[in-house]
This record gives sequence, C-alpha cells and structure tokens, in this order.
Amino acid sequence: MTKRNRKSKKRVSRHRKSPTVLSSTKTGENTPLPPGVAKLDPDKIVITTKETFIEAPVELCFDTLSKQLEQPPQWDPIIVHAWPASSVRGCIGAVSQLILNLGGKERNSQAVISRYRPNEAISWVLTEKPKVREDWQLQPKSRGTLVRVNFAQELNGWALGRLLYKVMRQNRVEQDLDRMLTQFKATVEGINQSSMGGG
Repeated sequence: MTKRNRKSKKRVSRHRKSPTVLSSTKTGENTPLPPGVAKLDPDKIVITTKETFIEAPVELCFDTLSKQLEQPPQWDPIIVHAWPASSVRGCIGAVSQLILNLGGKERNSQAVISRYRPNEAISWVLTEKPKVREDWQLQPKSRGTLVRVNFAQELNGWALGRLLYKVMRQNRVEQDLDRMLTQFKATVEGINQSSMGGG
C-alpha cells in the first residue's frame, strides 16, 4: 500500500512539471525546456567541430562566452543584436532574442540555453528553422584554456538536396567558425592582458 502511494505520487509530480521556459523568476535557477527544443534530427544534421587554445583562465573564457546571448558580442560575426527575453539568465532554460546575419541576410530567432555548466560547458539552440545548436566545451590547461565548439545545423528537404547543401556550405561554415574562434581568442586574451596590467 505504501509503495503504491509512493508510485502514484511520483507519477503526479512528473505530470505537474511545467514545460514552459518562463516559469521561474529567479536568476540562475534552471527552468524546464519545452519538449524537443534541444533535439535535432540525427539524419538531417551537419556537424562542424573547431577548437582553439586561449592563453587565459577558463573562468574568463566562460564568462565572455556566456554573455554572448545577453549583448551583441564583438567577436561573433553572426550575431548582430542579442538581448535576454526571459526572466531567467545564466542557466538552463534562459531565452534570448537574436538578430542574426546569415549569408548577408538578417533574421530574427530565439536562442534557448540547453546546457549550462559554469567553466565547463554551455550549449544553446536556435529555435527557428533551420534549427541550429552550438555546443561549447572548455578544458583548463596549465597555460590557458582549450575551447572546442560543435556547430550542428538541421537541414530540411530531400536527401540529395541536403547532401548538395552540405557539400556547398561545409567550407563556408568552417571559415565562419575559424573567424569566430580567432576573434574570440583575441578578445579574451586582450581582456586577460588588460586585467594583468599588460595593456
């Protein structure tokens, strides 16, 4: 009888969880993600991975990176404008409104943070199609931080069209990521040198 009661209580509590992103008003408190927001179709995604070494502590790298969705970063050529759009910031479920420059065209989208581990990892998903996810991982080293980004884009349409798009776009995506990481590295190392009195 007690086991049955416990099971039914567990079922009820699961169903009562709110799927909305804006349920919390406390800064830094994780909120539930809408169903499927962080999932991309594995049969339709193209993933590009890049990494760079930054001569700066992991805390500074993460702090600079995590502010990317709260104000337009000078080091990311794709984000034109960014501002918080939810009552939570710096946590899973935080939402930002973005204006993006994609291939010379401006587009509105929302970004939802789907993973947030301070000084280790942060991921976000652009909710408008084509769906995009950026996964960032940071690893402290003796003289700085190794930063790795996975850029996953979900391609719609028929299989041959997706293959052609992948072939044509892969080089452009790799160049964009190289430029972004180069500018990110320069920005963080500049801040680090200034804080140490070197600039």
